Amino acid sequence: MDFLTYNVSRKLPVDVLFLDFAKAFDKVPHRRLLQKLESYGIEGNVLNWIKAFLSNRSHRVILGNTSSTWVKVTSCVPQGSVLGPTLFIIFINDLPEHINSENLCKMYADDTKILSVVKTTEDKARLQSDIDSVVTWTRTWLMELNIKKCKVMHFSKYNVSPHICLMNEYDANGSVTRTVIESSTSEKDLGVQISNDLKYERQAQIAAAKANKVLGTLKNTFISRDTKIWKKLYTTYIRPHLEFAVTAWCLHLEKDINVIERVQHRVTKVPHEIKRFDYETRCIKLGLTSLLNRRLRGDLIQKYKFENSIDSISWHIDPPNIPPSYGLRKRFHREMDNNCLVRYNSFNNRVAHPWNALPNVVVSATSVDRFKAKFDQL
Repeated sequence: MDFLTYNVSRKLPVDVLFLDFAKAFDKVPHRRLLQKLESYGIEGNVLNWIKAFLSNRSHRVILGNTSSTWVKVTSCVPQGSVLGPTLFIIFINDLPEHINSENLCKMYADDTKILSVVKTTEDKARLQSDIDSVVTWTRTWLMELNIKKCKVMHFSKYNVSPHICLMNEYDANGSVTRTVIESSTSEKDLGVQISNDLKYERQAQIAAAKANKVLGTLKNTFISRDTKIWKKLYTTYIRPHLEFAVTAWCLHLEKDINVIERVQHRVTKVPHEIKRFDYETRCIKLGLTSLLNRRLRGDLIQKYKFENSIDSISWHIDPPNIPPSYGLRKRFHREMDNNCLVRYNSFNNRVAHPWNALPNVVVSATSVDRFKAKFDQL
């Protein structure tokens, strides 16, 4: 999102290509995987152990009382295993090397995206070249793209004609057809709904709907309306749906904030002994804070982790900092950018003022737990 919002805020159109590998984990060929492992310096007993892990596997299909013959498995990394996803990541690790350096390739397991500024004809040609390179890579390494599920999203502040992306599609005989990659206005990316207008209204609605569904199920399942029980049920089963990856899609429009907050409103009315109180009092009696305040707390905890190298992230643009005077800690300021509301409210911008306002005793905490404890005492 950093690359995307930075360029859109500067009035540059950006295309994001979502790639979908057909049967990703099942397609990984064992011989080529072992070849890559060896090229990365994995050899000896470790390589032999991985080879044994992959080898001598067979499978068959059972339908009712009928079963197929056993077939030897020569490709796939076992799904559900700890090692399987790691082997897949190693196998596709060299894919970004085939992408132009001006563009950005982001991968998480089998979720792969290419981000490209497409202002000029050269930009568009470069993106098309990357698409062709990816297809060539998949054929070299016996992988396959599901073109029907590959999508391209066009991000722009202006209503311009979107760039048409093409992809080579091969049939069983090796014949090739140039296929237009379907444009999309909304895609789920690592569990978060992304829209090409850079708004999170749909994500808020989806999160609230999931949480409300769980709430309904729990109300029908548990007869008890005890306060302690419902606090535990809420924090364990309901609230995680409202806060999944929320640092990445933190809401800034009041109507979207209210969509999420209303779920907690409903939950606090379930325990009979506190339902007569107003929302703020119900939260106090349940030991809860508003979800808005929890998101701020979560942002500051994440900022603490970044500043203390507990977590790391490769920013497209490093957070702007204020040169420290003698005896002062490192502080940050917001980007003066009103051209893109999402950029203006992105993580580094929205956390700058609250972080700078924290007392030194909180910022200088020696662990995450100490930071949380000192922050909660404010």
